[in-house]
Order: sequence, then structure tokens, then C-alpha cells
Amino acid sequence: MPTLDRVALLLALMVIVGTVIAYRRRAETPDGFVRGGGRVPWWMAGSTAFMTQFSAWTFTGAAQKAYEDGFSVLMIFWGNALGFLLAALYFAPRFRRLRVSTYSEIIRMRYGRFTQLFYVVSQILLTLMTASIALYGVSLFLGAVFDVRVAFVTLVIGAVIICVTLIGGVWVVSANNFIQMVQLAVLTFVVGGFGLWLAADADMTVVGGDRDFWIGGDDYSLGIMLAWSAAMLVKQCISINNATSSYRFLTTNGDRDARKAAALASILFVVGPVSWFIPPWLIGQAGIDLASLYPVLGEDAANAAYVHFIRDYLPPGVLGLVVAAMLAVTVAPITTSLNRDAGVIISLLTPLLGASERLGQRLVAIGRAFGVFQGSIIVMLAIALGQVHHLSLFDIMVMFGVIFQMPLALPAMLSIARTGAPDWAGWGGVLVGILVTTSSYRWLDVEALGHWLGLPPIHPSQLVDIKLAVSLVLQVVSVVGFVYLARFIHASRRSTSRQAEVDELFARLERPVAADTSPDRSGPSRELAPRLVLCVALVSLLLAVLADTWLGAGFFVVVALCQLVVSRLLKR
Repeated sequence: MPTLDRVALLLALMVIVGTVIAYRRRAETPDGFVRGGGRVPWWMAGSTAFMTQFSAWTFTGAAQKAYEDGFSVLMIFWGNALGFLLAALYFAPRFRRLRVSTYSEIIRMRYGRFTQLFYVVSQILLTLMTASIALYGVSLFLGAVFDVRVAFVTLVIGAVIICVTLIGGVWVVSANNFIQMVQLAVLTFVVGGFGLWLAADADMTVVGGDRDFWIGGDDYSLGIMLAWSAAMLVKQCISINNATSSYRFLTTNGDRDARKAAALASILFVVGPVSWFIPPWLIGQAGIDLASLYPVLGEDAANAAYVHFIRDYLPPGVLGLVVAAMLAVTVAPITTSLNRDAGVIISLLTPLLGASERLGQRLVAIGRAFGVFQGSIIVMLAIALGQVHHLSLFDIMVMFGVIFQMPLALPAMLSIARTGAPDWAGWGGVLVGILVTTSSYRWLDVEALGHWLGLPPIHPSQLVDIKLAVSLVLQVVSVVGFVYLARFIHASRRSTSRQAEVDELFARLERPVAADTSPDRSGPSRELAPRLVLCVALVSLLLAVLADTWLGAGFFVVVALCQLVVSRLLKR
């Protein structure tokens, strides 16, 4: 790695450290630790919503999909855009109206305490797995950059995650998410623009005009590609708009801010993915053999499509910023999840611990200790994932999401719907979803089904896609149907207090939350975020001064100007 890249990496990491230090004192009380007193600005909450659906996996596993199959990868991210649009129109303000601190309280109000505990344990296990997949993804990326063992990179990043968790709190997480979102969005937009300029100047092609780019190959089925795309849109919408994901909006200051936060995330997911995937599209259309260039990655060599473009086509210094950004966007979602789970533990323990003057400090310490424990397990699981060679990182991420995330998401999504379902339908729906999806994925013979329906032969590489799509359809139909029909199977009469809790949930949904306009003396200064963005812009200007080519200087000046515009908008 050239010297300027090392300088860029060091400066970017200093920005992360500065952000954490600036907001560290906002997590000294349980309420401040879990939801920031409900006063987190909408643009911070929207950035968190965006960053939690975005990680370094986008530039490794998803970049592999873009490199190999072209256009279809956009469906996942446009599914996020559609999901957040639905959140802005309906789900986000309604989750905020429930006036709770954690998702587990929503589950308890709708499905009872047993289902609450079932969800807490399941969600913690899910956090461990999804976070380890994300950590493994960025370790692959950085391993390709530095030409070192993936396990070593995993240990180093894991240490960073654990250190951030020790400081923790929603203000630290949200502020870091916002700063890194600004840096990453500007950087990737400029990189995408540079790719378009390069394509025009060097007579390269970004968007292929043949069937390979739009569908995936001459012998690929258009119908299967469309079915998979529709399944991904539905999957992402459900993943975003369920109670377990509501923590993104519980920190906002009222209905209006919740809507604006979701709308910001939706807009970012409409325009962002196109610029993200220009580099791997260019590499793919150019026919560059990544397997021969990155033999250390073996079958995962296509994960290096994005880093290869940066290393070979962009000026020195950009690689360092991108490496720092990949590290940041991996740490941010993981620490967000750890903070969410720590908040749930705090809320569960609060009524069990006797009142005392130091109760708040004890609860925050317990939350941080639990986060460190989770972080350690995540590192070990990420190292273990490195031994799985028969599946691509993209397939691991998508398959795991369909088999395990969706069964938890569907009953949680229906928690604010008047289904008339008894309490046991919550955990029962999860088990039905896992059983149906696992069975269909394991025993469903797609080729035989296609032959029975009179369809043409299915390309082997599309078997995974169609299995995922069919499994998702079966899961949605079975789980939603089960939740709605569960009352006809068995519905014992709720106790008076339990029925009152359910009635209170639906009553709160009808009562909007107005913004609290009183001064927030315990929160951070509103001038802090624009100042941090200004520091990021100054870092970019310094890199422009240090650049050894006019092209490099111009690149960093454009990045700095965009960041200065963001800082100026925040001051207004």
C-alpha cells in the first residue's frame, strides 16, 4: 500500500476515534444508553437506518454478484428503498407511537412475556450470526488489500468492535453512523463518477447491452431472474418494517422525525447502489480474471472486484479512505446491533434489580459487558466462516436471511396488525417459518418441479436463486396464514391485565407523538455534527495537498467540496 494510502487510512481512523470521544459522555444513564432520551435528530436516525442495512458485504459479496451477474444485484438494495418508503408512509411513525425503548417491549405487549423472551434469545443468536457474516466479509476485503490472512484481519477488527462497545451508547453509535455515512456516500459517488469518466475516456463499458448483464447468461431464465428479484424486494420490505427493526425509529423526536428518517434512508438506497456497483460492473464487462489476480482468495476471488478497481484505476490515497470506510461501515452496524441487544438486557433487568442510587450506572455497565461478550463470540464465528468454501459470501448472506431472519420478522411485523392472534402465535409463527423454509430448501427438487410444470431446464447457478424465491413465498404464506388462523386452533381467554396490555398497544398506535421542543440539556450540542463533518472535509483537503498527481488532487478536492456542502447544510 502506498504511503499516501496509509496516511489516508490513519487520518480516517482518527476521525472515527474523535467521533466516539466527542459523544462518549451521552451514555451514562440507561435511557441515554438505549435510545438517547428520544432526542436523536432525524438525519442521525436515518443514517443509522441506512448504515444498518449496509456494510462492507456490499463491496465484497454483493460486488461479486454485480461482477458475475450484472444488474440483478440492485434488487436487494432497491428493496431497501421500497421498504424504507413504506416505513416513511406507515410503519416508522406507528412504531414511534408505541412509546417504548426497545423492540422487546413491543413483542411483550402484543404476544406476552414468553414470546418476548423467545424473541430476545433468538434475536441475540441472530445478531451473532449476521454480525459474524459481515465481519467475515470485510476481513476478506482487507485481506485482499494487505495480502494477509483473513483470520488475522478478523482479530484486529474484532478488537476495534470490542473497544467501541466498551464506550457504547446510542449517541456514539448514531453519530459515528452519520459521520461515516457522509464520508462513504460522498466517496462512493465520486468513485462512481470517476468510473463513468473512465468508461467514456477509455472506451470501456459499464452497462452491458447483452443478455449476460441484464439476466446473467445466455442460458439463464428471465422468469427466474424476475421471480428472484420480486422475492428480494418482498424480503427487504419485511426485514425493514417489523418490530425487531423498529429501534431505528424509537430514538427519534416524534412521528414527523421518524418519517423523515425513513425517507432519508429510502432516498439513499435509490441513488446509492448505482454508484456503488459501477466499479464491479466495469471490471466484469472488461472480462478481467480476478481468480488469477487474487489466488489467495480461492473461489471468493470475485469478492475483490471493487478493491481491484480502486487499486488499479484510482489515484493513491483513495484506497486508504475506502479501507477505512469499509472498516467503519462494518463496525457501525455491528455496534448498533450490540447496543440494541444490550438495551434489551437492560430493560429486562431493570425491574429485577432493587432501586438504588447507582442502579443506572450498574445497568449501563451490565449492558457494556454483555456487548463485549457478544463481540468476542462474533469474532470466533467469523473465523469459523472462513472454513466454509462451498458457498459464496453472497449466497451465505441471502440464504441465512431467508431461513432465519424472515421467520422472526413476519410475526414481529404483524405485531401492530389487528390479527386477533393469541399470544402463542408469536413464537409458533417463528417455528412454522423455520420449519417450512428449511424443509423447502433442503428437500424441494426445483428441477423436478420445473419439469412437472413443463418449464425449460434450469441453469445450475440459478438453482439457489429459485430455491430462495420459492422458500420465501412458502414462508410468507404459511407464517401469515398461521398467525391469522391461530385463534381458530386454540385461543384461551387472556387475563384482565394481559388484555389491557394488548388494548394499550393498539390505543397508542392511534395517538401521534408530537416533537418535544424543550431544550435538551443532556444531549450533545447541535454544532458538534457539522464540526465533525468539517474535520472530515479538512482531512480530504490535506490529502489533496499531499497528492502527487493533479488527478489525485482533483479527486480529493471534489470529495472535500461535497463534504463542506453537507457541513453547511447541517448548520442551517
